[in-house]
Amino acid sequence: MSLKNPFDFSGKSVVLTGAAGGLGRPITIAFAQAGADLALCGRTEEKLAKLAQEIKGSKGRVFYSQVDLCDPKETDDFVKQVLERYEKIDVLVNLIGGIIRKPSVEYPLSEWQWVMDVNLKACWIACQAVGKVMIKQKFGRIVNFSSNAGMHGIPGYPAYSPAKAGVIALTRGLAVEWGPHGICSNAISPGFTKTPFNADVLNDPKRVERILMRMPLGQVLPDDACVGPTLFLASDAARWVNGHTVNVDSGFNVT
Repeated sequence: MSLKNPFDFSGKSVVLTGAAGGLGRPITIAFAQAGADLALCGRTEEKLAKLAQEIKGSKGRVFYSQVDLCDPKETDDFVKQVLERYEKIDVLVNLIGGIIRKPSVEYPLSEWQWVMDVNLKACWIACQAVGKVMIKQKFGRIVNFSSNAGMHGIPGYPAYSPAKAGVIALTRGLAVEWGPHGICSNAISPGFTKTPFNADVLNDPKRVERILMRMPLGQVLPDDACVGPTLFLASDAARWVNGHTVNVDSGFNVT
């Protein structure tokens, strides 16, 4: 990878969790177009297979596997598969997540725990499994996806908000602990984005209007809004960027 062409990922091995999701799909396609060798995982094999087929003609290689990222053994087994194929892991992008919205007094512990698990626990398990590889390599780039909800008080998010705040704290801790091993760990915090994840909100014009009032650029973010920031943080152009959270939110955080 050269600073003359920092988004050329030819020969780089990139692991993406939640690769076929609303944010994951355009990011995965972008890495494929940039020539990376891709290892995709997530909860739904059908979506992963469809995405892998879509990018099959790209310059780099691709394989996918349905993985329960809350299960350390399944995650470790997936990492072993990646190493068998590509011999190294240069980049980890954690896009795995999930949400249940409802009033806090009506939130069952089982649902609260599920949201915490798929957003924070799964992120940690993936970081730990891949981090062991990166420490041995003395190189790596980790990009964890948080959310604006992890920085603001939002009604009906008693699990999602603390989980995403935890992702930011985890990322900062890894930046300090793993930085001496040549690993840069950063997070991306997307704002209100047009994805199936936000379908219920997008279908409520009054809620959309209230949200847009706090977004200086005045538009719902497209699903590919995080592509550029993700590739940047994964590239050599971000060699000295470590422990940061990039807000991709149309300015929501400064209003």
